[in-house]
Amino acid sequence: MATDYVMPKLAMGMNEGTIVDWLVSEGQRVERGAPLMQVETEKVVYDVEAPVAGWFHILVAAGETVPAESRIGQFAESEQECAELGGGAAPAAAGTPAPTAVQFDANLPSTGALMAPAASAPPTPTGGRIKASPLARKLARERGLELADIHGTGPAGRIVKRDVLAANVGATAAPATTAPLSPAGTLTVKATVPLKGMRGAIARNMVHSLHSAAQLSHFSEVDATRLLKARASFVANADRYGTRVSLNAFVVKAMAVACQAVPIANAGVVGDEVVIWNEVNVGLSVSLPGQGEHDSGLVVPVLRNAERKGLVQIDAELRDLASRAREGRLAPGETEGGTITLSPTSAIGGAGMYSWSTPVLNLPQAVIVQPGMIEQRAVVHKGKIRKRNMMPLSLTFDHRVLDGDPFAGFAVALRRCLQAPELMLA
Repeated sequence: MATDYVMPKLAMGMNEGTIVDWLVSEGQRVERGAPLMQVETEKVVYDVEAPVAGWFHILVAAGETVPAESRIGQFAESEQECAELGGGAAPAAAGTPAPTAVQFDANLPSTGALMAPAASAPPTPTGGRIKASPLARKLARERGLELADIHGTGPAGRIVKRDVLAANVGATAAPATTAPLSPAGTLTVKATVPLKGMRGAIARNMVHSLHSAAQLSHFSEVDATRLLKARASFVANADRYGTRVSLNAFVVKAMAVACQAVPIANAGVVGDEVVIWNEVNVGLSVSLPGQGEHDSGLVVPVLRNAERKGLVQIDAELRDLASRAREGRLAPGETEGGTITLSPTSAIGGAGMYSWSTPVLNLPQAVIVQPGMIEQRAVVHKGKIRKRNMMPLSLTFDHRVLDGDPFAGFAVALRRCLQAPELMLA
């Protein structure tokens, strides 16, 4: 008897998933633990392994988005049973027509193209509509290819990624469409970015955050001269510690100490209650470069129990989380459970701008911290004008959770730790 396979719920907040690509073919024998598919959730792309062994029958084609825990395939006990499940034909897309919107696969690694039979003619579309996955439509549009000229080798003749890659990419790109702006002229459209998948999740979360929380931002400067000296001592002993402790690690540790000093900063609104958490779990905003200039993303993996860890351990875990986030290798649950967020600019440890901004809260958390680029400037220090290393610091807090006085206590504690790092190392 066949065993149903459903879209796995990879995180508590996952409501739906997009099948980026099946890593097995229809009717293929799959062993337990073997790579089965790639799934894009609202936060990250996961490689999913087969939970059982058997001959696999595909019910939902690649490119489709379905609710979590809905049926997408079946494991048959024999090859004959699998063929019977398919009715002697390739699987359809679960009776759902392919959406016309483009679905980006920002984290999908490139794979070798599979050559389609050259002698076969393109399939005749049913009812005048060409069957193609969203990813195939995106690739075809980028390459200026007509779907009608591409032979589909996917389920029921559906055009999939490999078919587009195997087609003649030397065709002349289609002219950009124009949209009237005013009687005086027009604007040409360079690209469109569908608000789906990760991009859609970012859009929804940012709008929801700004519309549902009483957000206020606070800007200050931190004299980071002693902070840089402390970091230089760790860097000089990198061989001993096994890592060049980053400034991000210092900021995370300072956030943890400040949260312990002012516990209400380590809180959030859950339902009709303000919940103060015992552990300081720091979310790290990580930018995810896309395959092009328009399909970047953002994910926030969580470093847990920062209050219990030293700088070396914090730094090692931050580097590991950021690296695996960019490679799409975060495990389910690693983006859940944050209590406060660090939004590091590229300025920390790299090039950036000396500026302040207004970071948006990562709800339900009540505080987000964003340091800026450290720059040498002339300031008054101990009554004299001196050259000091100054760092802008932008904080946003939820006024539903913190009033001005407790927030000021958190901000002062954070600045004190960053200006005198020995205080948080005691």
